[in-house]
Amino acid sequence: MRLRRERPLIAFFDHCDVFEDFYPHYGIDQRNFATRWAGTGNHAFVSLLQREIGDVIWYAFSLAPQLSEAQHELVRCRIKILPSSWLHRRLWRLFYLPAAAWRWRRAYPPYATVASYVSLASRSFLATIRRDRPDFFFVQDYSSGRFDVLLAVARALGARLIAYHSGSRPDRYLGRAAKRWTIPRADRLVVSSQDEKKMLIERFRVAPARISVILTPIDTSAFRPFGRAMATRLAGLDPDRRYVLFVGRLDDSVKRVSALIRSFAGLAPLHPDVDLLVAGEGPDGQGLRRLAAELAPGRVRFLGWITGAEPLAALYNSAECLVLPSRSEGFPTVVGEAMACGTPVLASSVGGVGELVVDGLTGWLFPPGDDAALGDRLSFALTYPDVTARMRPAARRIAEARVSPAAVAVELRRCFSGGGSG
Repeated sequence: MRLRRERPLIAFFDHCDVFEDFYPHYGIDQRNFATRWAGTGNHAFVSLLQREIGDVIWYAFSLAPQLSEAQHELVRCRIKILPSSWLHRRLWRLFYLPAAAWRWRRAYPPYATVASYVSLASRSFLATIRRDRPDFFFVQDYSSGRFDVLLAVARALGARLIAYHSGSRPDRYLGRAAKRWTIPRADRLVVSSQDEKKMLIERFRVAPARISVILTPIDTSAFRPFGRAMATRLAGLDPDRRYVLFVGRLDDSVKRVSALIRSFAGLAPLHPDVDLLVAGEGPDGQGLRRLAAELAPGRVRFLGWITGAEPLAALYNSAECLVLPSRSEGFPTVVGEAMACGTPVLASSVGGVGELVVDGLTGWLFPPGDDAALGDRLSFALTYPDVTARMRPAARRIAEARVSPAAVAVELRRCFSGGGSG
């Protein structure tokens, strides 16, 4: 029997099987995750849901939970950390912990598929979700076995399931055979681009009325344009120099920061007043630092993780443009943040990037992996700063229209009420 509530209860599930798969790479422990850290697009969505739609419980899973429940001080949702299933924990340790585990990487796809399906097969989780009886499941992406399992659990509880795209591609879905049955049966799919919507309609026969194009919400009051002199002072930068900016995880197989470093190094002698700023950290950080020191000594500054809206907004407002040469994305939060600050974006045309970045109006797009095009666009941006400056008002206007909390809240209400959207 469904409980009567003043506000609906929303169960949120992120993409990773367990906490250990993702968050430690950001230097985040479980207590910080559950109480203070708010560094992903998930947090932006959950914060808006909590404020505008209903009460959210974020269900996270761990190999060894260090706390069971906490109230997040910034997002205001509750976070519950539960153990993954015994079988999942066993598989995880067998795959990752042995000294020779690196030899098994070819076995990763089948391992990831099995692990994704069994991670939720936990007595603790099933008892907890049955006791909480959420009205909605809000699930990050529809590419994993977790999505299939959660759809079954939602149906058993009589809850509606909404899943949102975060960069997956059909050729990398886990449990692809099941997806033709499960994806069309979600109550709503939130996608990051019209291209993703078209793909779901054509390949998976999803009813168009069940798909909404909604981008990650950005706090457009915190991320806003302000004077460059103030921005460089807050960021500790030289106001007499110009800056190209990258913000993100240093995972070169996805983000392709090495391609940006090489392109910048080729242009650096022509623009002696420009430096490249790299804000982020990740598994390829050491190698990228060596590459920068070799190709553009003294011209690339690695800033590490920059957290908080104020320091990030200072970086965006200091930069000529944000550059994101990724191989794949959903809708990158950094694109919305930069454009909310009025900063043009130079990016590969992947995922939902083209929903905000209009080539020649709010930035520049180039085909993913096309390093010659990346170099050409970057050269233009640095050679014609007056053109870049004229893009700033348009970048801010589009950000306010598409990713401001007010704009995204309207679309989310339609999703949760069952109304239609584009």
